[in-house]
Amino acid sequence: MRTRQAIFSRYGALAPALWLVAGFLVMASDAPAQPAPTDRIVARLDSGWRPASRTFAATRVFTANLEQGQFEADYELRNGGVVDGGISFLLWRNLGIGLDVSNFRTIHEARITSELPHPFFFDLPRTTTGRAGGLERQELGIHIRALWVSQLADWLVISVSAGPSIISAKQDLVSSVQHIEVGFPFNEIVFANHTVSSQSETTTGLNGGVDIDSYFLHRLPFLRNFSVMEHIGVGLLARYVRGVVELQVDDEPIEVDLGGLQVTTGVRFRF
Repeated sequence: MRTRQAIFSRYGALAPALWLVAGFLVMASDAPAQPAPTDRIVARLDSGWRPASRTFAATRVFTANLEQGQFEADYELRNGGVVDGGISFLLWRNLGIGLDVSNFRTIHEARITSELPHPFFFDLPRTTTGRAGGLERQELGIHIRALWVSQLADWLVISVSAGPSIISAKQDLVSSVQHIEVGFPFNEIVFANHTVSSQSETTTGLNGGVDIDSYFLHRLPFLRNFSVMEHIGVGLLARYVRGVVELQVDDEPIEVDLGGLQVTTGVRFRF
């Protein structure tokens, strides 16, 4: 099930991009240059993928057997799905402003390396490794964008944008670990379990992106009789978001990078 969902998320979202490529092939021959955009409002609804991975680490110190022990959790966030939508307004000539909302979610794991003091001897810690799975990262972003819009044809619009972002992040963090002692003389331990603490925080960041929109659907033979199709198109958005948040586990700060490159495709509505 997990593999099938991953395949759908990665490839199913590319269908509008294929329509976009088809539009280029259909319309490239008779596309007059029209640098000034003609539509004042554009709304979009996208889905896609964040292909890049992110890593961060956190070390926790605890007391056991009258000594200090510790464990380090190395988190690796792989790719995940993105749902993204927004609206933009053309203000003057090629300049516009937009407001977008995006949601990113992924399930990942952390590699745990522990040092546990010996019950009989000082300065003789035992080490072990394990994995904590099923950890969740979720990012809800609000992106304000200043846009430069170029209408290359009545069916093709390209915009470049940048601006600030407000990112609300939720992250599962490993707060404690449990081990099993392996018989006398207790020189070995086995990673047994872990405890998860879910932390949330909001921060600000930056975003920048390129959006390519195509409105060729109304020229296709089986759609040209529907005038409403002149206002509906498909698009491809590549956006990079960058932010840093500090999460707390038992009053210990952990710095976590947010955002990354995301590629989404979907439907466009122009007015």
